Amino acid sequence: MAQEAMNLPCPRYDFHLHTKYLGCANETMEVGAIVAECERLGVTRLAITDHLNDLEQLPRHRPILRDLRELETQVEVYFGVELNFTGCDEGFPFNEEIKEQYGFQFAIGGIHSTYLKEYDLRKLIDIQHRHHLRTCEDPLVQVLVHPYWFSKREFKEKGFPPFESLQVVPEAYVRELGQVARETGTAIEINACANLQSSVFGEDYVRSYVDFLAILAAEGATFSLGSDAHDISQLATIRTVWEVVEQLHLPQERIWTPEGEPIQGFPKAVASY
Repeated sequence: MAQEAMNLPCPRYDFHLHTKYLGCANETMEVGAIVAECERLGVTRLAITDHLNDLEQLPRHRPILRDLRELETQVEVYFGVELNFTGCDEGFPFNEEIKEQYGFQFAIGGIHSTYLKEYDLRKLIDIQHRHHLRTCEDPLVQVLVHPYWFSKREFKEKGFPPFESLQVVPEAYVRELGQVARETGTAIEINACANLQSSVFGEDYVRSYVDFLAILAAEGATFSLGSDAHDISQLATIRTVWEVVEQLHLPQERIWTPEGEPIQGFPKAVASY
């Protein structure tokens, strides 16, 4: 029975998608178009998770929920939000009141900056690791997004050398992250566009990223699956995430899904894949 579970195909989920409404994704990323393309790709559950970097962005999430409610689809569709720290060692602009008022069903979040003015590899890794743990320890965040992703623009503007491999991250840090994620019930994202398919990173980075995920899995972490698409053509990158899940032999119980019923689509009990 255990062997059969390991041989099951990866659930066809994508829980990290952006839209045009916040100006992060381009004009191709309208709610209806996203869901239609996900249907074509075989996605059975998805979530819209646009950014919330500051409170001024909140009203721009309302049209997303409006359009989600007007959908007609068999795909299970959820409404989430992606959080960013307001500064180094600060918090997220999010609380229970905001979650309820704007109808967010869950939150994903993580660090989106180096918070460094001058390059120092050890400091860079320490800052990332510290914020990864802070994310896992936040009870309002269900998913840690794209660990050890870095902005190409930030690195270019600051003249930093490329981050070529996760092998520079101490294994003790990786194991601690896996343990804290397991203990807090926080899923760690396997991200297509930011990690597996990013133009910033090469093959060595991708190989080391998969090894990083394997250590997290050995520590009992669960995982969320996300394309992090900002253009309609990027939705297909979710297939690389599904391939990694199957490569790591992750069983379905180690794949995270949002709690509660979807805004649209069949109930979870009806459509598992």
